[in-house]
Amino acid sequence: MSDLYNELQKLKEMMNDSISTREVVEHTHKEQDVSVPFSKKDMALIFLDVEATGCDGENDKMIQLAFLKQKDDEVESYNDLCFTDGKMSYTAMGIHHITPEMLAEACMATETESYKALEKENSALNYFITHNNTLDVAMLENEGMVLKMKRIDTDVCARHLLKDAENYKLQTLRYQYGLYRKEKEAAKKFGVADIRAHDALGDALLHHLLFELLLEKVNDDVNALVTLTDTPVLLEIITFGKYKDQDMTFEELFQADPMDFVWMYTHTAIRWKDLENTVEHWLQKDPYYWKMAQEKRKKMSWFD
Repeated sequence: MSDLYNELQKLKEMMNDSISTREVVEHTHKEQDVSVPFSKKDMALIFLDVEATGCDGENDKMIQLAFLKQKDDEVESYNDLCFTDGKMSYTAMGIHHITPEMLAEACMATETESYKALEKENSALNYFITHNNTLDVAMLENEGMVLKMKRIDTDVCARHLLKDAENYKLQTLRYQYGLYRKEKEAAKKFGVADIRAHDALGDALLHHLLFELLLEKVNDDVNALVTLTDTPVLLEIITFGKYKDQDMTFEELFQADPMDFVWMYTHTAIRWKDLENTVEHWLQKDPYYWKMAQEKRKKMSWFD
């Protein structure tokens, strides 16, 4: 077996043993010689955000691409609107406030300065950093870019490392952890003139600030964040349904009533990835209920 396969198997076993995030990070330090200081000169950090005509990763199109590049002491910013003749969702327009008229004289995405600069940075040496990166990756792939960079999702990492967060929306984290107090200094550093919520460049700046907070939590090891991005998030306290406000853990509920996990697996967990990871984790500890849950979900799928 390859070293990579062995490493993934170890991480999987560790998650099945319900270890803490701290232990996952310590394992990364111990088993792999991957500790990457923040100032390493041969890598670039790319903090990126896109705005799109909607949130359908297959059919919607990118209409704004912005990213900040940090490589040692060198910083750069890129920001372009992108032309599309695709229909724009009014819901999306109400969030990012980009109208079709604003795109009339814009270039196609692949012809923008931002896209061309990003292509040059698309190397396995570099790090692609976004918040909930599914849509960002999909929009870039729709334009023909296959990402080679290591991926860090600040949304997933925050779920691992910021357990006291009220929620994991970027704007909530901005205020709860005081990131807004550092915005002006960071904007000056990157040459960003205007900071606006739900603007690609403004959000990319927040990705940078959130990344710095998360990096502190893992002792400045950037690859620990890569590992956490690929590590399933396990929920601890039940915050919904009939157990809401009872301060009950998933472990306690599983010991008391495994059938609740079977129900969650076939209903609620299908639409909530973190819950699905958690429910699967506990069900797999009892082959009888795990088999039952799989069979019930399979039957449910027949009626979809």
